[in-house]
Amino acid sequence: NHFILHNYKVLGNRYDIPKLVKELDIEKIIIAIPSADSKNIREIYDLSTSTGITVRILPSYNEILDTKSMSSQIRDVEVEDLLGREPIEINNEKITSYIEGKIIFVTGGAGSIGSELCRQIANHNPSKIVCIDINENALYFLELEIKRNISNINIVSEICNIREKEKLEYLFNKYNPNLVYHAAAHKHVPLMENNPEEAIKNNIFGTKNMIDLAEKYHVERFVLISTDKAVNPTNIMGATKRVTEILLEVKARKSNTKFMAVRFGNVLGSNGSVIPIFKKLISEKKNITLTHPEITRYFMTIPEASQLVLEAGSIGNGGEVFVLDMGQPVKIIDLAKNLIALSGLTLGVDIHIDVVGLRPGEKLYEELLYDVNSAEKTSNKKIFVTKLRDEGIKIEDFLMELQELIINKKFKNIKECLKKYVSTYKEADYN
Repeated sequence: NHFILHNYKVLGNRYDIPKLVKELDIEKIIIAIPSADSKNIREIYDLSTSTGITVRILPSYNEILDTKSMSSQIRDVEVEDLLGREPIEINNEKITSYIEGKIIFVTGGAGSIGSELCRQIANHNPSKIVCIDINENALYFLELEIKRNISNINIVSEICNIREKEKLEYLFNKYNPNLVYHAAAHKHVPLMENNPEEAIKNNIFGTKNMIDLAEKYHVERFVLISTDKAVNPTNIMGATKRVTEILLEVKARKSNTKFMAVRFGNVLGSNGSVIPIFKKLISEKKNITLTHPEITRYFMTIPEASQLVLEAGSIGNGGEVFVLDMGQPVKIIDLAKNLIALSGLTLGVDIHIDVVGLRPGEKLYEELLYDVNSAEKTSNKKIFVTKLRDEGIKIEDFLMELQELIINKKFKNIKECLKKYVSTYKEADYN
């Protein structure tokens, strides 16, 4: 007896896949369960690939586009499907209610998170999206893509470096934004260890420009994209992002603008993350280099992180740091093994993994983004909220010292200056 669905016989469950492929001479398998979590996707994928035939997938609910047919959205299975697909529930009505009809700035708008924020904001009927970046090509192609997918969307691209306050002021005056999502930052840990002055100029002083102008031009809400690396930072990048949170808190106390931060960990497939690097090495059949066999990181998909950022922005009253639940940490070595398997290569035969040791500023395990005892749940079970603390910093003195070090090109003293003022910043101990 077979179960009948829409006049079609259902021949079995996932465990029957290997037998049915042989019996029926199946040529292709499509995993069409948009609601499935990564654990189930992984199991179905493993059972399917054991047959040696092509396996494809329909995206999750978060990624499916209403404007396209289902069949056109079937794609190859990616590592994100196997590791990062816990279904999330979003309060779309609440998000629409505070985005609809608004003029919205997204800085770093052409980057991994910024571009996805633009795509998702475009679905909530804004009056205008102003996408700000200095990467002209990525900015141009993003605008074309969004206009192609959403008719009548009002999106404009502005080339601007957030360090240049005069140009920023021109844009704030020109557009008078209601909401600002500030995603522009230098994020690459080893590069910022070698170029601390750039992290200071971009992450700290660039963010200060944005915060000051948001208040001056009466922005309703300002959402800073922060990072788990701001929690007890062990590197320059994390320390500068911690400072941006402090700048936000100082301003939030005495401003009508609602300033808030959202912290999350690594996003799967973002520019500069391990996945594009590993994929490139695999395509060239070069060995994958891994800093430590036990190194783990929290991961989240870009669409998921962006949707939660939008919802957190709708919840905030000002002065909060929102923390996204990143799920379970993933071993980077398992990530590498998954990517090798997805590419059709055999580990130990076609390609090897070389362990090379931790890099400056790198942690073996990343901490939770929050103190479990002090963080409170919000209306979304994947978003926690904790109050920002300013660590008692004399902020004007601190900024003046940093400015003088940069003017006098005393870049080697920047690290000590950060340690002096950011009490939680301690370099990693490799002994």
